[in-house]
Amino acid sequence: MKHPLLRFMFERSAMSRELWQRNLIVLWFAQFVAMIGMSAVLPFLPLYVRELGVPQQDAAFWSGLINAAPFITSSIMTPVWGAMSDRFGQKTMVIRAVIGLGLTVALMGFAPNVWVLLFLRLLQGAVSGFIAANNAFVSTQTPTEHAGMALSTLQTSVAAGTVVGPLIGGAISDAAGANVVFFVVGGLCAISSYILWSNLVEERVAVNGHPPRVLRNMRIVVREPMLRYLLLTLFIVQTALMLPSPIYPYYLAELGAPSYVLSSITGTIVSLVGIMSVISGPWWGARSDRLGFRPTMMAAAGVVSMGMLAQAFVPTYHWLFPIRAIMGIATGALQPLVFGELTRRAPAGRKGGIMGMASSATLAGNLTGPLMCAALAPWMPHWMLFVVSAITMASIVMIARRA
Repeated sequence: MKHPLLRFMFERSAMSRELWQRNLIVLWFAQFVAMIGMSAVLPFLPLYVRELGVPQQDAAFWSGLINAAPFITSSIMTPVWGAMSDRFGQKTMVIRAVIGLGLTVALMGFAPNVWVLLFLRLLQGAVSGFIAANNAFVSTQTPTEHAGMALSTLQTSVAAGTVVGPLIGGAISDAAGANVVFFVVGGLCAISSYILWSNLVEERVAVNGHPPRVLRNMRIVVREPMLRYLLLTLFIVQTALMLPSPIYPYYLAELGAPSYVLSSITGTIVSLVGIMSVISGPWWGARSDRLGFRPTMMAAAGVVSMGMLAQAFVPTYHWLFPIRAIMGIATGALQPLVFGELTRRAPAGRKGGIMGMASSATLAGNLTGPLMCAALAPWMPHWMLFVVSAITMASIVMIARRA
């Protein structure tokens, strides 16, 4: 087995693994299950918005707003949860997050109108933050010399979940309706919470000096230029990736995708990025170790930017399959490398709070992208949104050159 992730998970006996390695495996599988659920919903929210009675001419606006809603509250609450995890323990925050995610998403299946759906999406962002909690747990429980590899490995569970989730969600949505997908997500999150409760073991890390507070963590970031650059990079990456997502099913329909399997085609095309990210992530990590973080990020961001631009000019939806696959190869570098670099540069005892701020920057990008889509969609054709996304992603290259 040549792949680093496979070697890590299967070539070591359970008895020989250290505690941080066992925790990483538990978190990987729990996050994989949760991400299947989360990604099963996201590609089909635009279709669910229409099912709730939103007129076609308003669907793009509401789809952008619904996509952005949880990131509004998450970007506010995630630094708070991060500071609390440094004070009260990471395991509690991880389990709280996945339970909050499962309950709020399951309730969305009962939404009678788009306003209730919007409220539940806002509530989801306030009480969940599962990925942020997992990143904080790994960053504090893993030896510094292994933190980059551990976080990169954990990120592959996100990519793998986003491969399986849209495929499952598309099939369920076409067969039984979009609301059934929400109930499946609730069940998957319940499974994930049980895995975490029964298997995760935490070793508390003492904090030197003042107890963790959000404002103190913010002062640390303000004083460190590299931390500011890394947070800005996360924000731009997610803004660019999320910008066209609310209109993706509509764009596929414009390109000739059959309406009776539109959910399945959307899920398959979205999954391609995750598939290639899982495969390419460890290679990008090795390249970064050899050539450095910044040139690696510049190369990956450049490829993703060109892929976004190419999507704007395809004649039919079939061309999106190879383009998204190539994009996925480069996307596997973006978040894992930034989180790994943040872990190496964050002060001991403050890693949970700093990782919370990193997740907040990611969530702010997740918020900004759909909001930009909602603002721009009424004024420009859908293909132009991919051009805007490409330009946004390309700005990372310029920032890296000057940072």
